[in-house]
Amino acid sequence: MSESDIIEPLSDSEHNGEYEDQVEEEELITAQKVLEIVETAWQNELCAPEILQHQADMLELMLGQVAHMEENMKDLDKNDFRFIVHQMELERIRYVIASYLRCRLQKIETFTRHILNEEESRDVSEKRLSPEESKYAQEYADNVEQYFQHVALQYMPNMQRAEAEQRIVRPNLLSHVFIKANVDVPAVVVGVDDEEVDLTAGSQHIIPYQLVSDLIHKNQAQLI
Repeated sequence: MSESDIIEPLSDSEHNGEYEDQVEEEELITAQKVLEIVETAWQNELCAPEILQHQADMLELMLGQVAHMEENMKDLDKNDFRFIVHQMELERIRYVIASYLRCRLQKIETFTRHILNEEESRDVSEKRLSPEESKYAQEYADNVEQYFQHVALQYMPNMQRAEAEQRIVRPNLLSHVFIKANVDVPAVVVGVDDEEVDLTAGSQHIIPYQLVSDLIHKNQAQLI
């Protein structure tokens, strides 16, 4: 039994305009498509040194489909093979979602001030944190700042500004990553001497993340 047999199509009432902005209007919106988007986002997030664009809308749709599947499973015998397969698939989907959120949370807590500073300079459409993540990041940063102020900085007033800058942790964007090209991409700079290479669809490469970050954000390549 394939995933397409398990994941049922979303009805018209289960999608909205926010999702339609991310796919072509003529494309059939199915739960399988949403799952593929979530899995790609999860894999990219695990491999990228920086936090990527959030996929809150896709997660909401996927969680809605999970709830729908759970409701349908109530009519199945727990000893039925179909119930077992469905249950295993649900557990896999839950793991992907939980791992994705946990990875993003870890990055937020590690690079809090850097992420918040970057978010302030971005347009609304380019924000990488969901509203919930943004609220959490700000509260976390405030709590950390209050802690340092209480235990140390109040005793070193001349060090407060310099100390704040020194505490900013930034991701290493020059770390090497494995990528797979989703489409043909010509003339990609891959070296310090402006060396260029043409990426063909399906080809795999190891390259500094900073040189291909735009390709990841544009879905022209994915991390593996």
